Order: sequence, then C-alpha cells, then structure tokens
Amino acid sequence: MALTLYNTLTNVKEAFTTRNAGVVEMFVCGPTVYDLSHVGHAKTYTQFDLVARYLRRSGYRVTYAQNITDVDDKIIRRAQEIETDPRELATKYEQQYRDDMTALGNTSVDVYARAHDHIGDIIEQVQQLIARGHAYQLDDGWYFDLASFGEYGKLSGRTDVQPEDSLSRIDEHAGKRNPGDFALWKARKPGEPYWDGALGEGRPGWHIEDTAITNALFGPQYDLHGGAVDLIFPHHEAEIAQMESASGAAPLARYWMHTGLLRVDGSKMSKSLGNFTTIRDALVHTDYRTLRYVFLSQHYRSSTDYTAETIAQAQAARRRVENFARTITTADTTESAGRAQDARTAFFTRLDDDFDTPGALAALFEYIRETNRSTTAPGPAASRFLDEVNALLDTFEITADQETDSTIDAALQRREQHRRNKEYAAADAIRDELAAKGITIEDTPEGTRWWRT
Repeated sequence: MALTLYNTLTNVKEAFTTRNAGVVEMFVCGPTVYDLSHVGHAKTYTQFDLVARYLRRSGYRVTYAQNITDVDDKIIRRAQEIETDPRELATKYEQQYRDDMTALGNTSVDVYARAHDHIGDIIEQVQQLIARGHAYQLDDGWYFDLASFGEYGKLSGRTDVQPEDSLSRIDEHAGKRNPGDFALWKARKPGEPYWDGALGEGRPGWHIEDTAITNALFGPQYDLHGGAVDLIFPHHEAEIAQMESASGAAPLARYWMHTGLLRVDGSKMSKSLGNFTTIRDALVHTDYRTLRYVFLSQHYRSSTDYTAETIAQAQAARRRVENFARTITTADTTESAGRAQDARTAFFTRLDDDFDTPGALAALFEYIRETNRSTTAPGPAASRFLDEVNALLDTFEITADQETDSTIDAALQRREQHRRNKEYAAADAIRDELAAKGITIEDTPEGTRWWRT
C-alpha cells in the first residue's frame, strides 16, 4: 500500500508524492525558547519524530528542519521580568529544549534554525513584500496587508480570530488597514534587542521568521509542513500569505500536517493556562519510552488526555510486548514465521494509512494474542518484526530486558536453592528484591515463572 496522509490544506487523505523523487523537505514549527518545554510539546515533536523515521524507513532522503524562535515578544517580556539578557535567556532554554528532545528519543531533526541567524533573510523577504505591494509602514514598523492576498484563509477555511486561536502575538495598532494585519518588522523600542538594516532599526515579527528560514533552507516551496493544530490560524495562514505573496509561487507546502492537542481535565495544556507539566518533571516520574507510548498509541490528529491512568495503561501495554519478547525462541516453524510476516504486513499497512499508529499497535497486539494461544512458539521472525517496530516507535525496552533476563533467572535459581535448603527468609528476600524492581514471580507445579509488572 502506498503512503497516504491527511492534508489540512485540502481536508482529504492524499497519496504522498514529493516534488523531487525520493526526497522529502520537511519543516515543523519549533518552540519559542523562553521557558522549559512541556509534555504538550513532547506529544507534537514525538509524533513528528515518528513521521520522519517512517519516511526514512520508506526509502526517502529526508531533511527535517525545525525553527527555534529566539527573537520574540515572549522572550523579551520574560527576560525583563527576571532582569536578564534576552539572548542569554533564549540560549539557555534552547539548549534545555534540545536536551529534552534527546531525553525523549526524538533524534530525527537534521537542522535547528535559529531566527537570529536569519535576520538578513527576514529583511530580504520583507523587502520583497514591500516591492510587491503586500506591506505598509506605520510608526511602529511594517505590516502585512491581508487585503492584498485574496487566498487568505485557504488552510483554515476562515479569516477571523476564534477563542481557541493562539492570540499571544496579535499585533495591535489603531492605524492597521485590516484587523488581522500582522507585524513583519517591529521598529526599535528602548531596552529591546534590535538589528539595523534596510528596514531601519528593529526586529522581526513572529510569522516572518519561519518563512524566511524555510525559504533559505528549501526555497519558496517544499513538501511537508507540520505543527500543532492550534497554529493553523493565524500562524500558518500568515506563513502562506507571506511566502506565496513574496514568491508568487503556490502552494508554500504541498502537504500540511497538524497534531491534536494534549489535554488536562479537558483543557489544552499550555503555559498561559498554568496547567502544564514540564518534560523534565514528567521524566522524573516515568521513563521516556512510556511517554512515547502515550503519544504514539493515539493518532497524531487526535487530542490526547494526559493522566495517571493513561500513563498506567501505557506501562501495562509496554510490558505485554516486553514479556512476549522473552518467549521468543531460536528457531521458527513455517507457522510461526508466517504469522509474524502477516502481522508485519498488517502493522505497516496501517502506518501507510496516514500514520495510523493505533491501528498498527492493534495489529501488533492481535499477533501477540494469536501467538500466545498457539502451540508454536515465536522465533527469529518475531524478533525481527519487534526490532522493526521498535526502530520506529522506540517504546519498548526489548534489548535491555533480554540482557537482564539472565540476571533475573540467576536470582530465581538462588531462591530455589534457598527453598530447597529451607532457608525461607533468604528466599523471601529475593522475592521482595525482585518485586521492588517490578518483577512478579509465581510458583507453579511446572516451576517458577516471572513477568514484569
């Protein structure tokens, strides 16, 4: 089955084809680095990490770029609040964001592009918009004239702000020609960072940073643009208006992908609402593979509830797979090999359908159920299948578990020897040690068996 994905621009699933055969140019909106990233960010970037991994597995040569918004109103306000330099603040939180991504296993990004490294590109793009009649100047800088771009709203299907939109960067000025007009270049203000150039002393608006960066990296058009669903309006609409107006080429991106939000008690997780958990705090209480499973067990376009229950469910699901891996033997039968191949086909067929990770995982668990009911043990074909799954998802501790099996088996052998010697206190101590490590043991007439809880 050929890869299809849901394109927000057309609102239908489409066969995935790229501008250049075998090559994918992929851009995802990165963070504004003024504070620690939260698990809502983790959801989006983990799901796009899977997208990049799967495209590479499918044979594409992928260039995956993220911007780093390190010149922004939010950064300036935070720096003023704590009396520090905005650049130092941004540098600190950029590094912490990248450390968090490494801790989550999100390793697919090729280019992290900082806004302050592209000031020249930003000024050049604003100049193009001015020359083409899409921008006008007020006393506090240059603005994009929405009336000059007749297709504004083609991504979201609307042109007006709604309550769920990201409103933190709406640029207000009584002299704006249209209510939705947004700043391209903000004139210098006392105490704020600025650059001097053809537009005068000032700094970029938020939206122009991304299109200047992608134009520098990929040109005016590329294959895939991603981000969270709350960026569709106005941010992504603004990107389209800017780049297509500046270049005259459309579409800016051939495919647009948007992830659903992470919710807490029914509300979007966000710093502005104060209901966020940082990635670092989350990783204190659970491991990165469990967090990845929470995010990847849901379809990327769906909203996900972040609760103790969803974490517990993810842990239980992981252990089912990891315990199954312990049953794999060194030889295959025709039946066991065929069953593994059928499951593999089902798994990747689901991923080919708009990255349907819930459907793919359902195929995996159905395979485990069938195999556990079978009289033939899984063999090397099962091991290869699980390795392929984990290379994409990185949600199962299969290798590490197998490496520690011998340690657990040795502990059980010592326990059995204590029992034979009627040294029951020593035997119970081993049981307690294993229980503390999440290992449950059961004594049966056929011998002692164990599993991870």
